[in-house]
Amino acid sequence: MAFSNAAKVLLWVVKWIFQLIPLKKNRIPEPWGLLVTLLTLGYGGDKLSKLEFLSEYYFYYGLFKFESKIYIFNPRLAQHAIYKLEKGAEHYLENSPLKNTFLGSSQKSPETRRAIASLFRRTSIEERAAIMMGDIQKMCEKFRGETNGVVNVTEWSLRMALDIVGHVLLELDFHGLEKKQEEMIRAMTTILHRCYALGEITPDGDEFREANTKFDDITHAVLEEALNIDDDIIQGKRLVKSLHDACGFNEAKDNMKLFLMAGTETTASTIPVVLYLLVKYPHLQDELRQEAEELLESVMADPTTPLPKIESFLSEVLRLYPIAPFISRQNYEPVTLGDIHLDQHTDVIIFTWGIHRSTHLWDRARDFLPFRFLNNIKTSGNMYIPFGAGSRVCIGQHLAWLELRLAIAMMLYQFRFEHAHETPELKFVVDWAHAVVHPDKDFLFRVVPTQNKNVEISMSGYGSNKVGGNLCVRNCVNVELLEE
Repeated sequence: MAFSNAAKVLLWVVKWIFQLIPLKKNRIPEPWGLLVTLLTLGYGGDKLSKLEFLSEYYFYYGLFKFESKIYIFNPRLAQHAIYKLEKGAEHYLENSPLKNTFLGSSQKSPETRRAIASLFRRTSIEERAAIMMGDIQKMCEKFRGETNGVVNVTEWSLRMALDIVGHVLLELDFHGLEKKQEEMIRAMTTILHRCYALGEITPDGDEFREANTKFDDITHAVLEEALNIDDDIIQGKRLVKSLHDACGFNEAKDNMKLFLMAGTETTASTIPVVLYLLVKYPHLQDELRQEAEELLESVMADPTTPLPKIESFLSEVLRLYPIAPFISRQNYEPVTLGDIHLDQHTDVIIFTWGIHRSTHLWDRARDFLPFRFLNNIKTSGNMYIPFGAGSRVCIGQHLAWLELRLAIAMMLYQFRFEHAHETPELKFVVDWAHAVVHPDKDFLFRVVPTQNKNVEISMSGYGSNKVGGNLCVRNCVNVELLEE
């Protein structure tokens, strides 16, 4: 620890000296011997912290080279890279089950995105908010059922997110909150968390291959049976049918994997961070609960009702702890970004984590200021990009944002969250293949019910079409607050 702290002090001294040296234009700087040694001594294997430091160190260049990749954090250069370069995920997803999705292949992106674009519009997602609130409330009921009052929020958030993806996107009921998808959840967490984030197993190992095969078999069976449902029985065209018609069975199956993985893992990573901060700052939790108490009934009647303080708080969480810490790009021919020339097939990383935490771009950048975004304070340029930017912005951003704001409002209305003996410290691991940052452990909190009215959800609109035990559903849910 002493060596680490001393190295960090030396790093900042070297940074101060370096920034006195005149800037050399038209070059991409790269850390040199002593700097690399100090980074290793100061941060060990924490690559994310190394990159964050280098973003400050090379700020006036706007980019740097590290481990053969170009990291860009200057907002203007980042904007050029996002719009001018091709998606680079295909290279990073070589062993991933998501390799053949529109996330991993720019060639397959246009027709697939067109087929599903209407479902992911903000208005379409908001029309299904009642179904979403039903799943959030089911999770809250599970909280109440914990005998000792200590809840594994990471696990229940993952199950809730799986049910929301099933209901809102695929119109299938996976019964995740009823613990009826254990094999699917186990396979996903083995692939995404144990392999790509924690590095406990490798993509060429037996455990990974077994999980990958199991996940493929499950999604194959679900899609096959889902396609047998007659769309004439159901209003409108379902996502699974649109995907199948656009790209065929195998690609539809692979993109279903994307919705299941990306739609669940990111939520299960964000909600624990949110609650950790609310437990750390109890006065803030009380203030946000007061807003939930005042506005939840209006939000349930109209999900577009603003929640100014909760929304500002969530925006600050996604600034300081962006769950997608970078955006990958690659150029298939030589290109110039500003004054910088990039050779063909350069791996480019738009370093969102560095942009969001830059002391040169944000006032009190490393401080958590929950009301930084209150009163519609706007950011300039590409300084704030938690869901990416450009034509390839995260297609699920409206789903994720609505899910988070509804979940936080409904949970705070019904519970007070407190530190438990089992609550870990907040530390992150990075899934560099899929560009997601996770807390390194499951988060457990003590939950104490409030004295507010009960939230009653009437799931009266579920249909009766079964898909391998998965219920095909329609958006028809009544939501209201009841007196005890």
